[in-house]
Amino acid sequence: MTDAKKILKLLLFTAITLLCISCQKGNNEGTLTYKIEFNEQEKAERSIIGLLPETMKYYYKDKSSSMEISAFGMFRTAYISNFHQKTNSVLFYFMPKKYTCGAKFGEKMIGFDPMQGIILTPTKEEKDILGLTAHKIHVSFEDASKEEYDIWYTKDIKVNDPNWHTPYKEVDGVLLDYRIALKGISMHIALSDISDAVVDSTKFSVPKDFVKVDVDSMNVIFDKYLEMEF
Repeated sequence: MTDAKKILKLLLFTAITLLCISCQKGNNEGTLTYKIEFNEQEKAERSIIGLLPETMKYYYKDKSSSMEISAFGMFRTAYISNFHQKTNSVLFYFMPKKYTCGAKFGEKMIGFDPMQGIILTPTKEEKDILGLTAHKIHVSFEDASKEEYDIWYTKDIKVNDPNWHTPYKEVDGVLLDYRIALKGISMHIALSDISDAVVDSTKFSVPKDFVKVDVDSMNVIFDKYLEMEF
């Protein structure tokens, strides 16, 4: 084989390798879409749940992430982790009010409802979820009367401390199928779609028109709006 052919073969191999890497789902940048299922009994008892969206977006880019639930341009809540600024932020918008609170990595921050006595037991079971390698964890509780269940997560997506705002802080990977609650509103959240489209970096920053409050004040704001009846 001539030197020219060797060089051409090497270039072709390199191009194919780079193409394959760029096509890997969830590697460094993209958007995950999740379906949200609410508890039917809670929905009957709390009218606010009927107004909440049934989808959630999870944006990730260069180890930063933003988990966002929004509806009809009237409601939006987001949990933002900016890896480069080393900050965590929460946004809450309920037309026309806009609030945010923030903290450095490791500082006290508002999050989803805690799960007292939660026990996370890793398993060796894996499966494919929309092209991502998913790992199973069995969830149980010190209180044996509480229902046990399984959650799934992936290490294919490179996000720093992806579960800082959830009871699953110990899980070193992005959650794909799990249960969680916000101010007593129970949710089953499961991945439904993946996009590799470029993500706008503003997704990981706090808009300037949001009013800054402290963590305790943000808790009060969440309580006020999510306890409303219609």
